[in-house]
Amino acid sequence: MKTPATPLDPQGAPPPDVQLKQTWERYGNLIYLVIGAIALAILAKGGLDYLNAQKEIGIQTEFEQCVSMDSFKAFASNHPGHVLTGVAELTIADNAYSAGKYPEALAQYTAAVADLPAGPAQARAKLGRAMSLEFTGKGADAEASLRQMLNDTSLLKTIRCEAGLHLAGLAAAAGRGNEVQALAEQLMQIDPQSPFSERAFSLRPPVEEAIKVPSVSLKPGLPAPAKP
Repeated sequence: MKTPATPLDPQGAPPPDVQLKQTWERYGNLIYLVIGAIALAILAKGGLDYLNAQKEIGIQTEFEQCVSMDSFKAFASNHPGHVLTGVAELTIADNAYSAGKYPEALAQYTAAVADLPAGPAQARAKLGRAMSLEFTGKGADAEASLRQMLNDTSLLKTIRCEAGLHLAGLAAAAGRGNEVQALAEQLMQIDPQSPFSERAFSLRPPVEEAIKVPSVSLKPGLPAPAKP
């Protein structure tokens, strides 16, 4: 029994429905494989996202359970590079700074700067690092860091003014009265309402010390200026 011939269109090609059937029979297995691969990729991504979400929840829960410096240190050790590790390092640094352990504070502030994203928390860590540099005998580095923050217009005005106040304090301690005056004026330009600006002005030396006008002694017997 002969197989009925495939009907042809006037141009000699099979009708569209027949072409579709032939294409599907020819490439059907490949199409199934592609669809299967896409489905597996979607499922894998969904599963990975789920696992990452569960892992993140676990990390947050672990951080919330930190109640001592040892637990914060353990958390930071277990989750290097995580943003909450930066918060833990900042907490450890603040505690060390308050206790006068400036080398440890410097190390922790430096680590926090690396792990925290740009913003107020990172700026807070930078301030702490600068002051720790001062108390570990690196005064020049401390002042350079504070000055960089003072002049960084991307930072909040509050942060810039606090950096300027610390810088003015270091200048006052070194007896650089003119620099204190200049810094106080700069802070007033940045934010005249900031309490840091007002405090910087209080660090200025008395006027008679800050401005020394050379005395001019007129010797007797000098001729008076000639009249025009």
